[in-house]
Amino acid sequence: MRGISKIKAAALIAGIGAPLAVIPMATPALAGTINNPLTVTGTVRCKIGSAESLLITGGGESHGSAVGVGGHFSVVFGNPQLPSTATAQVRCDVLGKRTYRSTNFLIYRPQTGQVLPVNLAA
Repeated sequence: MRGISKIKAAALIAGIGAPLAVIPMATPALAGTINNPLTVTGTVRCKIGSAESLLITGGGESHGSAVGVGGHFSVVFGNPQLPSTATAQVRCDVLGKRTYRSTNFLIYRPQTGQVLPVNLAA
């Protein structure tokens, strides 16, 4: 019978196994942060009409919020990719009719804390 020698077989197995053993150890170093929330809070106003709600899309995520008294809102992004240009689509009611206006702004992680204050006009 012909075949490969025991030495060649051992070298082949060791040669294949060595690179496979390195791959799992390198994977955790490439993993990103899992829980790194950012709260975007502030005020929004409509140039015409009253702001009722908004939808902010940016950093690979999209979140909505009702607009409270004085135009105040707050949305939490779970793990956004920053910095990023965000688009706020604001629902403005004009004499009982719904209109939607958009405005763009930069979302980024502040130097201190996890809250980004913004003031928007749509």
